[in-house]
Amino acid sequence: MWHGGGMKPVSNASGTPVWCGSTARPYAFTSPAGDRQFSLLLVVGDADVSAEEQDELSEAFVRQGCRYAVCFGHDSSSWDDSIDMVSVMDEVEDRSAPFVMTSWHEDESLDEVVDFFAALTKFDDWLPEAFVAVVVGGPADLEAAVRAALARRFGEG
Repeated sequence: MWHGGGMKPVSNASGTPVWCGSTARPYAFTSPAGDRQFSLLLVVGDADVSAEEQDELSEAFVRQGCRYAVCFGHDSSSWDDSIDMVSVMDEVEDRSAPFVMTSWHEDESLDEVVDFFAALTKFDDWLPEAFVAVVVGGPADLEAAVRAALARRFGEG
């Protein structure tokens, strides 16, 4: 369930839509990007996300257009693996699906991860049509910190 009014745009000068929002239990995701493919900044604030919750969110991200996932926060490497596993299962089950790139960031600051998200989430001939930041659980002020970091990096235009 989305709290804080759902996904909201972040003022920016990039020319590419940037959204930020958070989710609390029961965790769910609905892309604000519509049918556009997006880069995802996943900030995990909840240390107690179950494997089932993680799998369901990972599948929702990929099915709704995530092409690059930048994972940050609690157990970020397992989120990288979980999102990768969606593509692996698509291949095993012979489902046609686009390639999804992932990265995880443990020993970096939020600003460093946001810089990576903004500048380095393109690959081959693919460029993000949107940027989506999702905060999963955690303290109430975490979404505000992520939103502020995005605004600094993308430049409030």
